[in-house]
Amino acid sequence: MFFDDISIKEHLKIGENPNQIYIAPHPLLRKYIAHYTISFPDKDEIKKGSECITDLTLIPDSSGCIIYTYENNKISSSIWGATTKTVIVKKDFDLPKIRFFVEFMPGGLGVISGIKQSELCDIQTEVGQVSKVLEAALYRAMEVSNNVDDLIYMVDTIFLRIIEKNKSQHEVITSALDIIKFTNGILTVKQLSSENYVSERHLNRLFNEYIGVSTKTFLRLARINYSMNLFKKYDYKSCLNISQVLGYFDQSHFTHDFKHICGVSPDAFLKNMSDFYNESFKY
Repeated sequence: MFFDDISIKEHLKIGENPNQIYIAPHPLLRKYIAHYTISFPDKDEIKKGSECITDLTLIPDSSGCIIYTYENNKISSSIWGATTKTVIVKKDFDLPKIRFFVEFMPGGLGVISGIKQSELCDIQTEVGQVSKVLEAALYRAMEVSNNVDDLIYMVDTIFLRIIEKNKSQHEVITSALDIIKFTNGILTVKQLSSENYVSERHLNRLFNEYIGVSTKTFLRLARINYSMNLFKKYDYKSCLNISQVLGYFDQSHFTHDFKHICGVSPDAFLKNMSDFYNESFKY
């Protein structure tokens, strides 16, 4: 079982911290999967016990993930659809459990699952409730892999085979996502629909089906996630500067969107950044 060996080839790593390793998927999967993540316990935190457990607020990013957890010699799974609301989880690195995450790009879970994504929006359930075949294949990979390199190869193979069978991402969605990534979401629904030569109504229908949220919601989530990355990267002290960069009419409109999505004001976020997590690899 791969949990006996968490070492991994350096060329596959795209980031790491004391409790997590971020791993690149196969190049043909990077359009659909942002990264794999291995999280493991901190021996120093285990010694401290439950007193070190704190909350971590996950910022919605309108994409899904699959999580496999190894604890007490048992493997369990869960799947999350596109998120539009913050989710609070425990920083439980003090517990003897290891997790393997598949973090999808927006729309990636739709291609893998073949399910209309609005049906999974803000839903958390077992992988088997979405696909028993996928659940069995991933469970097998967890069970027989000898190390992380083996696991990544097996999981890559599973997803590559699924993509070969499933229909590819809708060309309009592919184009729209590329434009949004290039502009960091700083454009209107009207501009995006015009760029793709479709009506706003049709574009919205496609976003609900393939992404799981409306076009307007996705653009708002993209802007706010981008703003959080700017806060972290450039150590902005003024929300006014951020709101101007993001094309907001004024600071109050930016603050309204930020609080609506994150549950706190930008100022509160800046004071407690370590209590929040957003996906820097997706935006």
